[in-house]
Order: sequence, then C-alpha cells, then structure tokens
Amino acid sequence: MSGIGLTQHEDGNTARRDLALFLFCLILAGIGGLLLLVGFQPKYLAENLTLVSALVGGVTITVKSMRALLRRDFGVDLLASVAVWIPVLLGEYLAAAIVVIMLNGGELAEDLATKRSSKAIEKLIKSAPMTARIIRDGQQIEVDLDEVKVGNITFVKTGERVPIDGVVVKGNGLVNEATITGESIPSEKTVGSQVYGNTLLENGALDIKVTRTSEEMVFARIINQVREAQSRKAPVERIADRYARWFAPIILIAAVVTQLVMKNPLYTAAVLVISCPCALTLATPIAVVAGMGNAARNGVLIRGGTFLEELGRCDIVVIDKTGTVTLGRPRVVNIKPIGSRKLEDVLALAGIAEQRSEHFLAKAILDEMRKRGIPSKDPDKFQVRPGYGVVAELHGRRIIVGNMNLMREYHVVMNAETTRYVEAESMLGRTTVIVAEDSEAGGIISIADTPRKGVENSISQMKSNGARKIVMLTGDNFSAAKEIARQVGIDEVHANLLPEDKVKHVEALRDQGHRVIVVGDGINDAPALATADVGVSMGIAGTDVTMETAGIVLMTDDLSKVGKTMMLSRKVLSVIRQNVVFSIVVNVTGLLLSTQGFVSPVLASVIHESNALIVVFNSLRLLRSHLLQSEISEAMH
Repeated sequence: MSGIGLTQHEDGNTARRDLALFLFCLILAGIGGLLLLVGFQPKYLAENLTLVSALVGGVTITVKSMRALLRRDFGVDLLASVAVWIPVLLGEYLAAAIVVIMLNGGELAEDLATKRSSKAIEKLIKSAPMTARIIRDGQQIEVDLDEVKVGNITFVKTGERVPIDGVVVKGNGLVNEATITGESIPSEKTVGSQVYGNTLLENGALDIKVTRTSEEMVFARIINQVREAQSRKAPVERIADRYARWFAPIILIAAVVTQLVMKNPLYTAAVLVISCPCALTLATPIAVVAGMGNAARNGVLIRGGTFLEELGRCDIVVIDKTGTVTLGRPRVVNIKPIGSRKLEDVLALAGIAEQRSEHFLAKAILDEMRKRGIPSKDPDKFQVRPGYGVVAELHGRRIIVGNMNLMREYHVVMNAETTRYVEAESMLGRTTVIVAEDSEAGGIISIADTPRKGVENSISQMKSNGARKIVMLTGDNFSAAKEIARQVGIDEVHANLLPEDKVKHVEALRDQGHRVIVVGDGINDAPALATADVGVSMGIAGTDVTMETAGIVLMTDDLSKVGKTMMLSRKVLSVIRQNVVFSIVVNVTGLLLSTQGFVSPVLASVIHESNALIVVFNSLRLLRSHLLQSEISEAMH
C-alpha cells in the first residue's frame, strides 16, 4: 500500500510542469499577438514575444521528436517539430507560436481528459485506511498498515473502514463491500467470515485476524492490476502506431511536392501540421482505458486492453458448473412425505439423526430446518455409517437417515412408488436421503447444488451480446449437469471431465475457428482459462491461481457481469471504429486542402487539435457508469 501513491506523485509533477510551460507560451503569444493587432511600436517587441513563445514551446516538441528518433520511431513527433520550425525560419513567429500552443495545449487537454478514466481508482486509493488498530498484550494500539503482520488481531468499530484482509474471530456486523465487489448491499459478517481491506463496517464491531499483508490484500492487488492493465497496449493500438510510422514519410514527401509546386513554405507548413495522425493514434488507447475504467466501477477488473477488445469478438462462452453457474453448496430442493407425515415432520426426524453429523448433506438438512424455524433435538445415541448414512436413537425410537442400502440393512419397508421416486430424483442429478423411524419410511429429502439467482437471465444476456453458443464443462456427473443446464438455458453439456479434458474441449472449439471465453472459479478451471482467448474468473469467489490466469476478474459472484462486459467490449470496438474513420477522413481532407493552399498553418493546427479532441471525448463517453445498464436493457428488449 505504501507504494501506491508514488507514480501518482511523479505524474502530478510532470503535469504541473507541462501546464506551467503551456501557460507561459500562451501568455507571451497572447500579449505579442495583441500588440501586433493594435500596431504597437516598436514592432520588434511584439515579434520577439511571439518568437520566444515559439522557441520555448518548439524546443519541447523537438526534444520529444529527437527522443523518438533515438528509439527509431520515425513518426508523429518529427512531423510536429518540422511544422513548428518552418514558420519560424520564414519569420512567421506568430503563426509558429500559435502552432506550438495548439500542439502543446491539445496534448495537455488530452492528458487531462484521459486521467478521468482512472478517477474512480484514485478515489478508492484516497479512501483506503493507512493505519490499523491492533490488539497487543490486551491493549489497542494504532500502527501503520505496513507494520501489520499476518496473525495480528485488528479491531474495527461502526463507521470505520476495515484496514486489511482477515477473518472475523469475534463480534458481528454489516460490511459494505462496494469498494471490492461493486455491490452496495451490506454483507453480514460473523465469526469465521472473510473480510477485505478498505470495506466499510456500517454496523457492529469486529475483531479480525489478519490473513494477508498490506501488499497482498485484495484491494492492493486490484489497484496494481488496474494500473498494469492501463499500461498495456492492445493489438489495434499497435496497428495505429505502425500507421503513424509509415504515414510520416508519406507526409514529408507530400510536403516536399507541395513546396516544389506551390513554392510557398507556409503551405508546406500547413501540410505538415494538419497531417499529423495524432487522432488516429489516440483512437484505440483512450477508448480502451475509458472502457476499463467503466468496468472497474462496475466490479469488473480487466487486466489489459487486449482482453477487453478480444471479448467483443468472441462467439462461444464455455462455463463451469459448480461455484459458477451454481452456488457450489448443496441445498434441500424437495421433500416428499410418506404416509400421513407432514413435511415438517420429515425434516424434524432427519434433524435428530443429522444433528451431530459433519457430512455436507447433514449441513444442508440443518440449514433447511433453521430456514423453516424447526427446532432441533439432540439424539440419545448416534452412529455414523460411512457411505450409507447415520443411525440415531431418541426416547427408544430408532431413526435411520441414509441411502437405499442402509434402508435394506435395517429392513425398512420401501414400496414400488417410493423406489421409482428415488430413481427419478437421481436421474435429475439430485442426492436422495431417505428418512425412516424404526422399520417405517417417513419421507425422502432431495438435495442438490442449485443455480445462482438470475443465472438464466445472465445466459440470455451473453447470447444477446454475441455468444452463439453456451457450453458447460464440468467434473460433475452428467445427470446433475444436464438438469442445471436445462434450468438456465445452456446449449451443450460435457460432464465427468478432468482439468485436462476441459482444455481439450476449449482447444477443439478454437481449432474450429471459434473465439472462446472461459468462465470459472476453481483451481481446476485455471488450465482452461489460460487456453481460452479470454479467461474470466469469478473473482473473490475464485482461487488466487484463477485470478492470476484470467484476463478478466469479476469481483462478485454475479454472472450477469459477463454479458454486460461483452456488451461494453462491443461498444468499445464500435467507438474505436468511429474514431479511426473520423480521423482518417479529417486527415485526408485536410491534406488535400492544404496542398492547394486553402489552409494556413494556424488553421491547420486548429483543425488538427480539434480532430484529436473530438476523438478523445468520443472515447470518454465510455466512462458513463450507466452505459452498461442502458445498453443491456435495449438489447434485451
């Protein structure tokens, strides 16, 4: 955390220096131009003011062009430098000064506008606590966050921000995790709950055992990954750079031809100024960075412009089942009483036997009892039968809870209808638990992993935003996977897969010419995520390895963010195409007009910078946080 603000400080110094230089040149050129306009004498005083403005600003531009040449970058900066010095050599100091102001001012405005894309991230940095209140020798002391170590106990009370990642060891409360997950609804935290640094404790008090250092905490990783992503170049961006390199020699040749034909150096200067492809080189990076800024504010971390662009070109979504489409934990989905018993009677009977069990099926039954308000009772005797179930006794009654084999062992009567029901539930991928008292079957409880809320709509959104087919790859059995797929609208299912099998399926889809998105959350999904054109991890729900492998990380378990981000990607690609077409049309038109003498160097610089600024602000439309929601609504209707 201590290193987060360093780059920001250095960038701030550079921005202030550039602004001071621009204002200095602007003031000198403004005074000199005004004196020339009113005919102030002696005339050389006004001319010298404009000359100084042109020289100071021109040197800055020339230094940039020399550095570019040393990198063998024969491009935009060289054109700009020549466009400044030709008017100076011709004695057109005011024209040169205006060109300098337009070039430097336009670049400054572009930089200021671009910084808006990281505004949300910078706000998060400023909001992060830099100290923590830790408990040491029974006393609370406040220390710098860098001094907090794994295993320390930190104390947080109502209205304070959680300083660092950890697990609650005492207390309870409501924590707003919007800075991490993008969700504004507070999450209830009790003993054993995971909490994350820079989240807000809205109610309660928590003692938290630290599990990560300040450098390793989720919030610090988000900041570092976003900054890393913003510094990466996308393929289309490199194409624009290559365009600038081959475009520059063509413009220089056009300038020479213009001078030979028109024999007017000012026309030549206008050709150089208006033809600088600044707008084209800005067409992709500003749009990509703005798109990533929008995504970050909506709880989606995109780790590079490449992934954002590629997402909009993908046509197949491959998705894991457990923990991605489903909640990843079993729940009671059906209860069938037998005979005269009621549903609550079946649950209460099962709860007696499962009260002391640690099996995951027992937890599902006990959770359902708590949800329905059914009290639990401790058995007098209890025995676990591994692979079969449990047997308990209460007040002389024997309670048997388990599978068909356990029922047969205890001679529990099972009629044909009950047996068919168990088989039908199994065909749906559900685990059935039979509940019996003595030798009489009392009911059947069906348990299964259930789809996340809203998954069906999320799948529809993916299809609305470019996915031709949704494929489920899972290590679970086929019956369970097929039933879940049927419920949520997934087109194709492959089950009983090992991690390497998932990779083979993804490779096969790519070999068929498809561009593939893989969405997963577990460590077994990491190889498939790495194989995909774009890997999407379920963020905090996912493992560290999936977060590092994936190009896009969802900071919540909300699968709808996949479809929304696909929509954002398509919008980014659309804006890039708009920018490229617009900048090429302006450059070509301006070049034709300037070679004929219709555009002066001053007018050329105005057109040039206006072109670049239009591209920048067109791209910044992508920053609107409501863009995703409005576009998705239109697409769905």
